[in-house]
Amino acid sequence: MRRTVSLSIAVLIAAGALTSCSSNGKQGASSDTSQLNTPSTAAAATSAVRLAWSHTGTFFDKPQIWYVARVSNPGKSVASVALNARALDKTDTIVGSNQAVLPNIPAGATFDYFGYLGGGGALDTELTGTPAKVQVAAAKNAFRQAGAVEQPMLKTGPVALKQGHADTYTDAPYSYNLTVKVTNSTHDTVSGGVAQQVVLYDTKGNVVGGDTGSSDNVPDNLPAGMSYYEQWSGIPATAKAVRAVYTVWQR
Repeated sequence: MRRTVSLSIAVLIAAGALTSCSSNGKQGASSDTSQLNTPSTAAAATSAVRLAWSHTGTFFDKPQIWYVARVSNPGKSVASVALNARALDKTDTIVGSNQAVLPNIPAGATFDYFGYLGGGGALDTELTGTPAKVQVAAAKNAFRQAGAVEQPMLKTGPVALKQGHADTYTDAPYSYNLTVKVTNSTHDTVSGGVAQQVVLYDTKGNVVGGDTGSSDNVPDNLPAGMSYYEQWSGIPATAKAVRAVYTVWQR
């Protein structure tokens, strides 16, 4: 993950018995997976990918580029999509690249995927030059996985978002904290950990920041229909945010 996130509360409580948090955000369409089926190769092939936002900055004083890839699934079944990302310098030479298998995207839904390349102490991709821009594209049958991987999203919300003061170790001038309820909306027990991300938006719906990571506080055994809470602090943003969309999925 890009940085260590604060994930301090992990209480397993029966779904429906939790008291809802106040929220400055709203749950995205990608959060509810109650209708997910087996991923479809055909759906993966028709999914549209475009760059929605990027920011070239620093993480621990080293160049890093953040991006949000907007992935649409116009198909009638859930899609499994792999994404190629390339960081380019001013001469359009590749200085870093990676590939990610995204969580399953429901039929007719659009999903904003937050990713990054580079940064000090990078656990993902070390850059060989200074990034100036990033390119994103769908990968066809990457490692024979695209269109076949079951990584369903779990239901999330409500999201309580507050401006914070934690050091993000980036060049971003704003920092945010959030608390969110996560429910196992699949039909199976979740075990072995989850991956998650948050994307921040301004009053006009523009992306202004976000973060990504993996959770070590999800209950070791989360039965279908049960819930727990996540807490994040120090989420970086390049401008003021009013809404957060939080996504979590099985690893």
